[in-house]
Amino acid sequence: MYKGSKVHFLTAYVEYLLDIGIRSEEYYLGDASRFIRYLLSNVTIEDVNAFIDHCAQTASYKNRLQKTLKRFFMFGNEILAIDNFANLIKTDKSSQ
Repeated sequence: MYKGSKVHFLTAYVEYLLDIGIRSEEYYLGDASRFIRYLLSNVTIEDVNAFIDHCAQTASYKNRLQKTLKRFFMFGNEILAIDNFANLIKTDKSSQ
């Protein structure tokens, strides 16, 4: 399997399941999705800032991460009903 940085983890997980012979991946993806939602519902602004500080080695990449993560938080709040994402969006706005 390709291990480059462009492979997104859910895509890689599906490929992994298929590679090991799992043909009914719905349960596996559903459980992984619920676990990820659980983790995301407990994310704090400190976690987000630590992630950005860890990943962003340039100011332009930091700005991009802030922008794309804000969009992700909006999606998570509006579509997935991850309530604490609304707090992350508000906190992000107040820090600008």
